[in-house]
Amino acid sequence: MKKYAFSFLSSALLAAVVASPALAQDVATLQTTSDEALLLQAIDGAGSEPADIHRVNVAVKRLAVIGSEASIPKLVALLANEKQSFNARFALEALPFDAADAALAEAAGKLDGACLVGVIDSIGVRGKAESVALLTKLYAEKDDVAVKKAVVAALGAIASDEAAGFLVSEAKKDLNGADPLFLRGLGDAILDAAEAREKAGNLVGAAALYDAATTAGLPNFVREAGTYRALVCRGAESAAKIVELIKSDDQQIVDAALKTVREFKDADAPKVVETLLAAFDSFPEAKQILVLRALGDRKDDASKKLVFPKAVALAKDGSVALKIAAAKALINVGSVDTVAAFDPFEAEDFDDKELGDAIVALGVALDDEKFAAQIDEAVGDLPDALDEFSEAAALGILKIVELRRVESAGPVLVKIAETKQGAVRDAALAALSEIVSLDNLDLLVAALDGETDDAKVDWILRAACTRMPREECAAKVADLFAKETDLDAKNKTLPLLKQIGGPTALAAVAAACNGPTVDKATQILGEWNTPSDAEAVADVCLKIAQQARDAKYHSRGIRGYIRIPRQFDMPVARKIEMCKIAFETARRAEDKALIFEVFKRNIVAENVVAALEYAKHDEFKEAACEAAVVVAEKIRVSQPEWKWDAKTDDAAKAKAGKDLIDGMKRVVDTTSNADLKARAQKLL
Repeated sequence: MKKYAFSFLSSALLAAVVASPALAQDVATLQTTSDEALLLQAIDGAGSEPADIHRVNVAVKRLAVIGSEASIPKLVALLANEKQSFNARFALEALPFDAADAALAEAAGKLDGACLVGVIDSIGVRGKAESVALLTKLYAEKDDVAVKKAVVAALGAIASDEAAGFLVSEAKKDLNGADPLFLRGLGDAILDAAEAREKAGNLVGAAALYDAATTAGLPNFVREAGTYRALVCRGAESAAKIVELIKSDDQQIVDAALKTVREFKDADAPKVVETLLAAFDSFPEAKQILVLRALGDRKDDASKKLVFPKAVALAKDGSVALKIAAAKALINVGSVDTVAAFDPFEAEDFDDKELGDAIVALGVALDDEKFAAQIDEAVGDLPDALDEFSEAAALGILKIVELRRVESAGPVLVKIAETKQGAVRDAALAALSEIVSLDNLDLLVAALDGETDDAKVDWILRAACTRMPREECAAKVADLFAKETDLDAKNKTLPLLKQIGGPTALAAVAAACNGPTVDKATQILGEWNTPSDAEAVADVCLKIAQQARDAKYHSRGIRGYIRIPRQFDMPVARKIEMCKIAFETARRAEDKALIFEVFKRNIVAENVVAALEYAKHDEFKEAACEAAVVVAEKIRVSQPEWKWDAKTDDAAKAKAGKDLIDGMKRVVDTTSNADLKARAQKLL
């Protein structure tokens, strides 16, 4: 019987307790009393109202703790009451008296339907072997499927020899056409009884019951569980059975057998592994792959040593599918001899995408000094060796170098990047970005020399620099920039500073604006994307705008400055202030007009007022009115219920409403654009 239902029922009836203070006091007494007579009195003559049900509920819960045999008759009297039967059974299940068993047995002979099912459930919870005769009698006499299902569940809980024997005999009958819920219940009951034997250490008896759970007609999940647990219980003795089951056409049975291969105790594993390897060639290839995967998942050293030679042989001479399975198995068992685990694979194996990926995964996973030394040695020959490989093989080998982060490969990768093209060059750069450190970051910068794709440069540099401490990395790059004499090389270094971000990087780019790199440096300032640098970037851009004699760089400074309030999050008042500074500093009308895009992106009434401040300038009158209307329209869409002229005690909202109304009136009076005038009037 599921005890959680008791708590659910209590919660459902809590309202009745809260509604009546007297009842709440009564219930509180029942919860703590040691007076059995008081509890029995609460039960006696209880009605069917929620408050009555709750009172009984509390009383029987207390009787389950302190009740004597004297409480049994009162509890039994409730078993036929569908609303109170649960409460009574809760207490009867807990009372440590034989009389409770007798009472439940007597009630089972008199009840039907849901009440009978509940009593049978309680008999199962009590778990007395003496109850088996009664249960089997009920099973024979009752045609109700729910009753039969309850009986087998109770027999599974009792789990005596007699109970188990009855369940097995039922499983052996013709189950065609049987009710699916009953079949599920029968299967669960057999598994419960088997599990009880297994926990008691009776593995032979448990295995026999698990065998019964594999009977055709029972649900698939029951058959699979029975197959799996029977093999586990028999340990190494099940080796031949596993081979037989793997040859089955039932995939669930095959899966259950393979699951045991992975989970056998280390002591049982060698015999099972040896038997499977001896039978390996008798399996079709699809099952050979499944078996190899299962064997490859074994963690004990004995199994690894047995599986290793087979996996190596298949890696060398097997089909593509078997090579893939072998590579995956060797990720685990290859620790027996890491070098020998990798040797069977040939360069042409990379031409198959899935096999190539499996080899890369193996090359990354194998981890001991011997294999690492082999990789280091091979790296030196890479530039020449790659000429002999297909592109797929070259990419696969470079991916292994990248993912293993072979530090010694730095100069070699630079050479490959300088001499190769296309995907191979990109792979070398990607690998280099994963292995360089602060000490040899110049290798990556050198490798990128000549790269014309700025997006690719950014991506490679970002991959490298996000692995390193920001300020130290920025200082290193700034130093490389300062020492570089070639202008093109300097310009290739600057994007790296943008990717790093932070004060040191920004200071270096700001300094670069005062020299031959000014064009690239000012361009990068306009693309800076580190939020924490926003205010500092704005200051640098403003200084450039204020000091630049060249109109091009003045304009870049203004645009870089106004981009900050347009794209970054900051207080509205600060954005309005920055718009004012930009407007006053800008020399060209098109640069001044950029401020109105800032206003349009901030949907607050303050921006309506701020935008209209510029309507006094004839050249910007229409732009200011348009910005004010756009903001007001967005406010109306986002807050359609807000009546701008409604009275409110919220001073801020009242001011905002007035600002919006006054703003739209001013637009109507100011604009010469008929559409803007109509839109403002509509908002009013």
